[in-house]
Amino acid sequence: MKKLQSASVFLILMLLLFSCKKDDIVDSAPPEEVQKPDFAYGVNAADILVMVNEVRKNGCNCGATYMPPVNELTWNDALGKAAYAHSEDMKANNYFDHKGSDNSNPGARITAAGYSWITYGENIALGQTTERIVMNSWLKSEGHCKNIMNAGFKEMGVGRIGNCWTQIFAAKK
Repeated sequence: MKKLQSASVFLILMLLLFSCKKDDIVDSAPPEEVQKPDFAYGVNAADILVMVNEVRKNGCNCGATYMPPVNELTWNDALGKAAYAHSEDMKANNYFDHKGSDNSNPGARITAAGYSWITYGENIALGQTTERIVMNSWLKSEGHCKNIMNAGFKEMGVGRIGNCWTQIFAAKK
């Protein structure tokens, strides 16, 4: 019994010794520039933006067409919102199309999300389980790849529900 008590006391002392002190715990928010959430609209926004911009920075072949490097995109929450809403609609209504269940097109959905656009493009995908897998799928499709590489697009948003993905590109008026 004494050995068990000694072992218990030793364990408690070790836990106390190696536990965090209050000073070790960071309870303040990081600076504003790093508070951008990684996960937005069902996707890791930071990861997919990095993947898209890496391809845009290097250029790539979209099918038989070489697409030269273009400027990076920035994330836009209104586009993310529109993308998420379209993915949600496709999943809820069991369809897969650029036309919404209400017959809306991507332009109407982007406008409804509060984005005033001069140009837009939309990629959709179904079945992919990660950002990397969906990016690889889009890059293997000539049309989707050309959207990713379109120099006229300045911003992007992506939304996902389950394995139903929508990626929207646009430039503001």
